[in-house]
Order: sequence, then C-alpha cells, then structure tokens
Amino acid sequence: MIQSLFREDIKDFIPYEVGEQNYKVRLDANESFIGFSEELKNKICLAVRNIDFNRYPDPDSKKLCSFYSDYCGVSKEYMMAGNGSDELIQIIVNAFLNKDDKIAVINPDFTMYKVYTEVRGGKVITLSSNENFNLDVDSIIEKVNNKKPKILILSNPNNPTGAVIPKKDILKIVEKCKCIVVIDEAYVDFYGKTVIDQISNYENLIVLRTCSKALGSAALRLGFLITNKLLLKEIKKVKPPFNVNSVSQTIGEVILKNKKYIKECINRIIQERDYLYEVLSKIDGLKVYPTEANFVLFESENAEEINRYLLEKGIKIRKFKDGRLKNCLRITAGTREENRVVIKEIEERG
Repeated sequence: MIQSLFREDIKDFIPYEVGEQNYKVRLDANESFIGFSEELKNKICLAVRNIDFNRYPDPDSKKLCSFYSDYCGVSKEYMMAGNGSDELIQIIVNAFLNKDDKIAVINPDFTMYKVYTEVRGGKVITLSSNENFNLDVDSIIEKVNNKKPKILILSNPNNPTGAVIPKKDILKIVEKCKCIVVIDEAYVDFYGKTVIDQISNYENLIVLRTCSKALGSAALRLGFLITNKLLLKEIKKVKPPFNVNSVSQTIGEVILKNKKYIKECINRIIQERDYLYEVLSKIDGLKVYPTEANFVLFESENAEEINRYLLEKGIKIRKFKDGRLKNCLRITAGTREENRVVIKEIEERG
C-alpha cells in the first residue's frame, strides 16, 4: 500500500485549511480592508507588462530588497526576500534545526512556528504568557536557558492577541537568551516600535517582516528576513534559488515606491482598529484586550454562540477552538461600514 511510504511522524497532522470564504463580511484573516487605488493599479499593470516572462526571476530579489531597504531604513545587505513570512519561518527552521532539536514559542502565538518545527522533526517548548497575555521577561529568559532550545521565536505585536513587548525587554531577551531569537514583526507598522535597527548589534537576532498586512499585498505573498551577515549567509544555504516570482517582485517594487500611499493606508487601518476597540469595550460581557495590531481580540463566555450567530448572518471573524483562547474571538479591523455591521450584530446577540 502507498501509505507505507508516508512519514510516520506526521501521520496525525491536519492540513491547514482556510475554509469557505463566501461571506458578506470577512474579518477573520488580518488582511487590509483597503484595495489598491486605480492610479496604483495602472502603475502595476504597466510594470508587469515589461516583465520577461520567459526568464527566471532574480534569485536574490535585489531591486525589491533595495526598495524595502529604503522603506524600513536597513541596508539590503542584511535582508532576504521570501514568499511571505511563512516561507521565511520554514527556511529558518530548516537552516538551524536537526531532528529532535528544540524551538521555544509563546502560548498563544502564531501557530505556524510550531507546525514548521514539527514537520522538520524538531521539538517545541511552549512558554505561556499571563492571563492578560503579557510576558514575564525574566521568567522567559530563565526557562529558555534551562531548556536550551536552538531558537526562540515570538511575534511582536503578538498574533492573535495584539499585545506587545517593550523594545527594552525584547533586547533583554536577545541579550540574555543563549539561542537564536526571531522577532516576527508582521504587525509592526501598526505599532511603530521595532528592533530592526539592532540587527548588527546582536549575533543572534533575526527580524521578520511581511507585506501582507500594512501594505495590503496579501495576494503577493511577500516577506523579508533581516539579520546580520553571518546568520544570513547560513540561512541562504537552504533558500530555494528562485523563491520569489517575478510578478510578485515587480508589483512589490511598485508598491514600495509609494510610501505616502502606504502611510495613508496604515493611518486608516489604525483609525478603524481604534474605533473597533473603543466600541467593543463598551459592550457588557466582553473582555476586550489592548491591541497594537490591525485586529481586536475579546473574550466572552458566549463566544461560541456569538460566532455561530455571526456566521448565520454571513459574517466571518476568527473563533479559537481550545486552550487559553477557547472563549476568545478576534476581529480584523474592516471598513467603518463592516465594523458597524459586526458590532451591531454582536450587540443584538447580547
């Protein structure tokens, strides 16, 4: 039987499923609600027409990295482009983990850290945040150094909570932990405080970025890894040679040229996130958590019923199934109209 050739260690894995997307309001995936302007679309179309489709893409995405370098303020010598942060997480895991090597993650945090580690054959050490999703930094450092993982990875701002770790505490973790520390800054544009400027000061620091959130480019699958030259050289050993296609590179370049447009989009998203947080905080029975991302997480004893009711109304938000997030729901900031629709239905459900 063909099954005899399958990997035993992943036999119980469940493939990541996005699920049905046919909803009148979709606020579950932390995407930007802002589509490209007609002017930007025209610029993109013109640029795409000039692609040599018969040629392989630039294996190092040099022009794209140059534009992102200008956007983020760090030299392109320290960065590598990838198919979203997801591919870059997988590349990091492949570069440093042997079978049974350990990686430390925070609970809760982005689930794919764990998935890519286990697919690689690594072991996951889970470190928990407190009841308000904040970290005891000294405790984290102590546990990491006792457990001796090769990598500690965490998102800041955190996905799915929106909580943040102050920069001084992030740097304390990087300095004191005897392992590689990966800071996933997927939502940093909505927070504004980064450690990207410190990558040359620490031999063990890696920063991840994405274009899927603030830049409104989820369809492109573009991300960036920024680190010192020694780690970057090691990581590139396992990078696929043509990992970012020419279309995504070209469109990414066009978008990154338009920094004023990007800033305007970020401000609009923050405005709607703050509106969503403010109004949800006034609804009885909801515990709404502070957020610096583009979404709001709240807790309710009636989370299951609220989610079911919203689905019946054609509204999709994120419902978590178990563990610390069992009674939590996460709403991505949408347009003002979308946010009002969701809030109205939550209020009516009570």
